[in-house]
Amino acid sequence: MIQLEKLAAVIRAKDWWVYKLGAILGSGYATSAILDVSLFTLWPALIFLLIALVLDATFASIINDICDAEEDHISGKTNYMFGRSPLFITSVLIATILPGLIVLVFLRHTPLILGIYVSNWLVFALYSIPPIRLKKRGFWGVLAIALGESFLPHLFAVLWIGNNAHKPLPFIWLILIGVWSLAAGLRSILWHQLQDIENDLGAGVNTFAVSNSPLTLQRLGKWIVFPAEVIALMGILFFFHHPLIWILLSVYLITEYLRHYFWKINIIIVKPSGNDRLALFEYYDIFYPLGAIYLAIEKDPINLIFLGIYVIFYSSRIWWWCRDARGLLTWDIPAYYRKLKN
Repeated sequence: MIQLEKLAAVIRAKDWWVYKLGAILGSGYATSAILDVSLFTLWPALIFLLIALVLDATFASIINDICDAEEDHISGKTNYMFGRSPLFITSVLIATILPGLIVLVFLRHTPLILGIYVSNWLVFALYSIPPIRLKKRGFWGVLAIALGESFLPHLFAVLWIGNNAHKPLPFIWLILIGVWSLAAGLRSILWHQLQDIENDLGAGVNTFAVSNSPLTLQRLGKWIVFPAEVIALMGILFFFHHPLIWILLSVYLITEYLRHYFWKINIIIVKPSGNDRLALFEYYDIFYPLGAIYLAIEKDPINLIFLGIYVIFYSSRIWWWCRDARGLLTWDIPAYYRKLKN
């Protein structure tokens, strides 16, 4: 158990497993729903998709820590590659890259999907490895992370599921998923760089946030990126033609409003404020994939197995929301109405 925890720390499993893969898999589930194909018939493709995504994310985490070791040491940030022997680093890289090459073998008959997957690995390499090191090249670093962590994985998932369903994908679906995932990825990295600006300044890392004013990043996120993200998301949800999808979005929005009203938690678009939550990202983690899974269950009850698997792997995220909802419903809201009566 201790060894597994150490492995999870080295590959930053908690950074990408909980906060990124859920939404990407959700796009895969959603694609099966709009193509009217049962998830259960696609289970080999879904397992392959998960393995491919985990390998990609693992490589990104490892190569970033290797290349950031010196800078993270200066700024005092945690880096699991700092102080590791060359043998250890080489072994970890080989253990990640070799399975990735096997994935490429399975993708050899789908050139477009193969190209997207290779591009995803390449983007992470260019982001981290000198002398190119896009991380230090302003907006190019922001774009690289948005592509690598969101746009390319979502596109890979959607095209892979469409390929295995043997049905053509609506072009507008690809456009909506592409715009939404790119905008969400951009907003996430803009928020991260604003939050991390002091560490990057101290380490001499010329990120986009360091080379521009915080106000520039805030305006970019608020007036360009976020509107594009929301418009594309609405288009995605209209594709489902099901009231439950809108109910789940409403549940999320009401929960966020109540957190803000009773607990004074700021719901932010980009600018960190201390006691804050990044708008919509809990929806992407929980309600977006759950809605797609429900549509699969409605089509074929055997797809309940995917609900069980999702609940097991994302139990912490679901628990956090349930805990907050219970606190609001059993304490804060009743206390508010008692106060009004008095």
